[in-house]
Amino acid sequence: MTDEQLAELVRAIQDNGPSITDWIGALASLLTFLIAAAALWIAWGQLQEASSARQQTKKLEREKSQPYVVAFLEESAVGSHILDLVVRNYGQTAGRNIRLSFEPALNRTDGNGGEEDVILPDLISFLAPGQEWRTLFDVTTERAHREDLPLLYKGVVTYDGIDGEKQTSDVFIDLHPSKARIFPEILGVHHAAKALQDISKNQKQWSESPRGIKVYSRDGDAKDARVVEAAQRWKARREAERATEAQDKPAEG
Repeated sequence: MTDEQLAELVRAIQDNGPSITDWIGALASLLTFLIAAAALWIAWGQLQEASSARQQTKKLEREKSQPYVVAFLEESAVGSHILDLVVRNYGQTAGRNIRLSFEPALNRTDGNGGEEDVILPDLISFLAPGQEWRTLFDVTTERAHREDLPLLYKGVVTYDGIDGEKQTSDVFIDLHPSKARIFPEILGVHHAAKALQDISKNQKQWSESPRGIKVYSRDGDAKDARVVEAAQRWKARREAERATEAQDKPAEG
């Protein structure tokens, strides 16, 4: 190829190559593509975040709707020195197939210097929201003098939640605070009911008549007036007697 032919080829390539307008158009297309890709990427990320947020919300709502069954000690209505073991459902749905286990096994004083087991059910089949099961745990005023009984118990409550999902809650019973506690006597509804029972028993023992106690009514004001009138008559009679005695004494002299 001669020099003239090479020069003509270079000129032809230069004449047929892209112009500055073509380069600007190509660059604008590339920028548009990059912007669209970035927007698509951001939208995809937002969709993923929204999906994750929905999943989290759904999970939280499910957890909030689960039953929440726990076991704890609570003062009895009979008196603050008596403790009940309570199993209560604080959740929004029913708890099913509830089981309790403790280490060591729960025991209490028997009132005669010995001890006995706290009997727990093998299974509590159902506890509605707010429903509870309870039993006597112990009398702390008696247990405080027993050094041979445990002061710490660890346990677990297992139960079925929504769709049979297994749930657990830990239990920790510490009796150290009650060992040094002083219990004042506080009379409540239980004591009032017991007093009424005693009154009822006493009334049944009354035997004035086959049909019970005879009750009489009276006009208190009228009776009081009669008593005052009788007292005045007696006083007047005494004064008359004394006057007669005073008149008779000189005649005798």
